[in-house]
Amino acid sequence: MSGRIITALSCGALALGGALVTGCGDDNKDSGSAETTTAAPPTTAAQGDAKKSVIAVSMKANKFIPEKITGKVGQTVEWKNDDPYPHNVVATKGEDFQSDNFGGGGTYKYKLDKAGKISYVCTIHSGMVGTITVTR
Repeated sequence: MSGRIITALSCGALALGGALVTGCGDDNKDSGSAETTTAAPPTTAAQGDAKKSVIAVSMKANKFIPEKITGKVGQTVEWKNDDPYPHNVVATKGEDFQSDNFGGGGTYKYKLDKAGKISYVCTIHSGMVGTITVTR
């Protein structure tokens, strides 16, 4: 049994009052305007709300929800993986960004820096596509 306890503790597991809290991951962050994190997401805004800086996109059941978004230059799009398995976000047209694969609860952010239309996919799951219309 002690082998299981050591393994659990090496991944950051902690049993408190009958609840088991675990956490394993990588805290590495890329520099630049895109980043992948596993921390709790910041407060998000409704799509296209020029007064808010973050536009939230969920990754659920092998879909981007919403699939089509509109944002303004300077806003950030944050994709959150709401599935228990990995996804990624890869621009295919209009921009050049690519996340690493990230698991459930993980997020990826990209700051919109020019007007135009961006197409993107999850390369792990065919048919998982989205678009961003970026305005000034």
